[in-house]
Amino acid sequence: MEAGEATIRSLARDEAYFFKNNLGSTDVEKQQWLEKRLSETLLQIESLSLEDHISSYLKGRALNVGNSYSEKAESILVDTAKMNPTMFELWNELGDCIWKKGDKKGARNCFERALSQQKNKVSLRNLSIVMRHKVGLTKEEIEETVRISKEAVSLDVSDGTSWYILGNAYLAQFFLCGQASNVLKCSLNAYTKASDDEKVLSDPDYYYNKAIVSKYLDDYRNAISYFTEALAIDPRFSDCQKELEGLKEQIVKTHGLVVNKGKLKAKKVGVLMKNLKEKSCSQNPTTQVTMVPFNDLENGPNKDKAINCVLVSSVVPVGQTPFVCICLDTQYTCFAVNIYNIDTGKAPKLGDILTIPFPQRSTVDMVLGPDEYSFNMLRVDSPLQLMVNNRQLSNDVLAPLKLTTTAMT
Repeated sequence: MEAGEATIRSLARDEAYFFKNNLGSTDVEKQQWLEKRLSETLLQIESLSLEDHISSYLKGRALNVGNSYSEKAESILVDTAKMNPTMFELWNELGDCIWKKGDKKGARNCFERALSQQKNKVSLRNLSIVMRHKVGLTKEEIEETVRISKEAVSLDVSDGTSWYILGNAYLAQFFLCGQASNVLKCSLNAYTKASDDEKVLSDPDYYYNKAIVSKYLDDYRNAISYFTEALAIDPRFSDCQKELEGLKEQIVKTHGLVVNKGKLKAKKVGVLMKNLKEKSCSQNPTTQVTMVPFNDLENGPNKDKAINCVLVSSVVPVGQTPFVCICLDTQYTCFAVNIYNIDTGKAPKLGDILTIPFPQRSTVDMVLGPDEYSFNMLRVDSPLQLMVNNRQLSNDVLAPLKLTTTAMT
């Protein structure tokens, strides 16, 4: 059986890297290649001295390689299940197969049946995936998918795929349960532990999801690197291309506005700064923080400080990038403020005074093509952390981020 599984692993690896290894190829050419390789793989399986149900199971696995649904694979796996209904690996493969045709309920039944026969990592992590695709998930249900993914990892801490699925579960928790940056860090940690698995590294969605995490952590250098790697594996990955171009556009626009202080005329800047200095004297969001200028902030979190600044320009989000405010502090230092989870129609406007307690400072410094881009930035996870014109914002300014999914991950 091991020889047959090795043959299937080789087929799966080559299928995943097809477009990277055959630049410019079409879907038709890939399908022709896959049909030829499948014929060779099935002949190799038939040449092995295996029991009938094992041979059929391996043939079903081979036909199920890739992200497309195979009716023939399902037929073989269903027939094999009738021959040997106690083989949990078979139920996992059948669940994966019918998931590809959109039968979520049937897939879940298969994974639960496999678990009823033997607790195993594949059933647990696939069950986590199926549960995450339910419409209208509650916070408790999301947390349950994280718990199940952790259980899969605990059964084999060396399995990169299980770590990858756990990373995806954390990413879903971030989008659906409050956008806490510490959850993103848990996701990135899981993705890092998945990086030794060759199967994971052949999946463009792995790099895409890792890029999304990096982007929302304001780590633009790594985000661009991971988006680029995903496109190297699958150049037709249109969602990835849009995210990459949107992020580059945001960086270029933000840099230009920060360098040029919002591109405002000196007279207008003077009026805004006078207003800022007059109002800054009385603004202090809590007695536990000290109001400071930008240059007195440390990189990372500043738990005992706050900053006043005036909005001189903004960058409208591309896709789900944050709303970016271009601001000046009382010392005329210009920087960007990334505000997450805000309705852009209710976002701060030109001339508004922002008071940001506990600011998180970082620096963007990178090269795109022939040009260098560098600017300072503050991060605000929620607009409810802000004061605008000396007023706390209400819940109606919130605009939760939306989770989008691709393949079965």
